[in-house]
Amino acid sequence: MVQSMPGAALAGNAPATAPVWLISSATNLARQLSTQLGPERVGVLRKWPRRIAASRMAERIMKLATIDIVIVVAYVGLSVAVGLYLSRRATKSVTDYFVGGRTLPWWLAGTSMVASAFAIDTPFGITGLVAKNGVQGVWFAWAYAIGGAGTFGAFIFAALLRRSNIITTAELIELRYSGQGAAILRGFKGVYFGVIQLAIGMGWVLRSVVKVSQEALGWDLVPTLILIGLITIIYTTASGFLGVAITDFFQFWLGAVGSLALAYYAVESAGGLGALQEGLQGRYGAVEGLRRLQFVPRPGEGFFSVFIVFITLKWWGNPPASLTQRVMATKDERHAAFSMMFFSAMHFAINYWPMILVALVSLIRYPTLPLTQAEHGYAKLLVSVLPPGFLGIALAALTAAFMSTIDTQANTGASFMINDLYRRFFVREASTKHYVRASQVATVIMLGLALVMFHYMTSVRTAWEYLATMTAGYGFVVVARWFWWRINAWAELGSLAGSAFGSLLANHVLELASFGSRFVFVALVSTASWVLVALATKPPELERLAGFCRAVKPYPAFWGPVRERYDDIEWSTGLPAHVGFWMVGLASTFALSFGLGHVLIGTRPLGVALLCSAGLGVAYLAARYRP
Repeated sequence: MVQSMPGAALAGNAPATAPVWLISSATNLARQLSTQLGPERVGVLRKWPRRIAASRMAERIMKLATIDIVIVVAYVGLSVAVGLYLSRRATKSVTDYFVGGRTLPWWLAGTSMVASAFAIDTPFGITGLVAKNGVQGVWFAWAYAIGGAGTFGAFIFAALLRRSNIITTAELIELRYSGQGAAILRGFKGVYFGVIQLAIGMGWVLRSVVKVSQEALGWDLVPTLILIGLITIIYTTASGFLGVAITDFFQFWLGAVGSLALAYYAVESAGGLGALQEGLQGRYGAVEGLRRLQFVPRPGEGFFSVFIVFITLKWWGNPPASLTQRVMATKDERHAAFSMMFFSAMHFAINYWPMILVALVSLIRYPTLPLTQAEHGYAKLLVSVLPPGFLGIALAALTAAFMSTIDTQANTGASFMINDLYRRFFVREASTKHYVRASQVATVIMLGLALVMFHYMTSVRTAWEYLATMTAGYGFVVVARWFWWRINAWAELGSLAGSAFGSLLANHVLELASFGSRFVFVALVSTASWVLVALATKPPELERLAGFCRAVKPYPAFWGPVRERYDDIEWSTGLPAHVGFWMVGLASTFALSFGLGHVLIGTRPLGVALLCSAGLGVAYLAARYRP
């Protein structure tokens, strides 16, 4: 696919910001799609403008207040303007295009992380979790605050990653490993963890939002979402990661206002915070109504075993690709760590509570909704309780969340496509302008792949649970490679193979019923695989390991042969202190989250005490943390 990029589009003399080559490339891509799809499907595509005019969504839009429409259109226009304004700065080099020249302060990188993690389908997902298991169901998301995507990533991995000066996580493979196995693993990660998973992520968001809007509201959002996606790709293609980060900043604040407004009006429609407990008890009974407001499950309850899996196994791993990209874009290691701590506090501790409140109200307001359609309650409240102006803000916030997901996944996926596939295996010695142009074309290709995934994806939940179990044990080996010199590329490949084999056994031979039991089984098979492979094969070359250690300065405990042979390497010696910072950051994050929860729907004096302790923890980290 990358090989077939039109050379004229990449090697022309027009400025990188000019739209002519992009329009030409898009036209060629459209012709190729027309040939592949056939006349019947192309006919469907041509009917989209008429579908917009004839759909029930158009009727709903006509009923929106003028201020609502103005807010949504103004936000989309602002995003495009910002992206185009930054285009010249972002296209100086591949580093500028994909990591913003490594100049971001912690607060901007962290805000961009929060905005990119708040996808348009996130509120629907949280509503479904709360409907199934109450507030404690949100541990499906809260568990990530423990690990590489949260506080562990902030105080253990962020500094190591930032020192590596990589662009993508796949690039780290050939910095850490040597030989043919390293090249194979880098190519595989570039394709699977980079391009395919991120395209599935975009397709997943499109599919889930369309499903909810059609079933709950009767809105046909396909043409509108694709139009917004195309607009998003225009500014993302022009401005690269810097444009993504700046627009993410505005998207975060717009999303926060919209989410808070919906939570306020939803709770008011149910009679206030004090009426939530009474309403839940009225629907579920006294005991079950109270249980649904518990933050942590108790031993013996059905969700407790799943909770244990979440807090012990599910969080292992490095920061995901989109967060790693933002870590690599920061000024230095300290900014990298604080950007992830800011993300942990804002995303895991604060962002979810407005959604949780709306979810609880939906359980009271729409008691006849079946569990399989519980997420529809969020959409119904959105259009029923918000007054003009605030409805526009909420719709703009969801539009912002959608745009943030698309621009992040497209830019990150393009970075893998160019950095780890095109430049690594196909065109190695081209000019900087060539690679920037290729990066812009790759961004457009990512949207095309997302549309393909959207078209063929029928079951979102099944697809993601299957992918999660297929890589269940992989997180352990990607943590171990930072600490143990013996890990090689074959061990990582063995872990992936073990996960795939274990997943097949769990799903089709043993037919394990629950997600938790499948996850544990696959993790055990994967871990056994990579440990055996690491011990049975040769370690990476010592010279390659020494170069890796000079770059990232890992903790020295399990690097004995490297430490003994090379005395010029500077090691990180503060592992006990950094583990302590991790514990403080983790405690502060959950104190902030549960403090807010108790102030809203629990014991308020306890909530205030937890909030104060969270503030003290953050102050301690700001004063004492050193990479």
